Amino acid sequence: MTTPAQKPTLVLHICCAICGAYLSELLKDRFEIIYYYYNPNIHPEEEYMKRRESVQKLATIYQSEFIEGDYETQEWYSTIAGFEGEPEGGKRCPLCFRMRLAKTAQLAIAEGATHFTTTLATSPYKNEDIIGAIGTEIAQDLRLTFLTVTDFGESKKDIWAKTRTLAKDHDFYHQNYCGCTFSIWKK
Repeated sequence: MTTPAQKPTLVLHICCAICGAYLSELLKDRFEIIYYYYNPNIHPEEEYMKRRESVQKLATIYQSEFIEGDYETQEWYSTIAGFEGEPEGGKRCPLCFRMRLAKTAQLAIAEGATHFTTTLATSPYKNEDIIGAIGTEIAQDLRLTFLTVTDFGESKKDIWAKTRTLAKDHDFYHQNYCGCTFSIWKK
């Protein structure tokens, strides 16, 4: 009797359950998913907690492991220092992406995962090309595979439409800004 081949493990950096809903659906048959909630950029702390609870709910739905990273707000402020006045989507964002993706890659290595990716790339408010370039660079340095939006197998537009429907069906918490202090000001 043969047993099915074990799926590779993927660490999914997840900023909110909304962005992760349909992506989870797309990846569940290809990978064992570990949800990694590492978002020291999210402010205030009450907002961070609401998003975390929703991600925990998503992990439960997909019967996947949930790991919470440290809420390192001071490290995040140090990382983006000097770029506080940048507009949303400006020079501050790639610094934030790199910080979170580097931690995700480190967790992937610690967990024996071969792949990692992020829900950030599925958001229509984030530049998937910048995220893909950062993730791919980190992956190459660490001999991991980073999945870009192209690797998901559907267009970003379709993923976003389907994820909003799933998020509504599951009644996930819906935020109205990116997460960082500076994006609150832009609401």
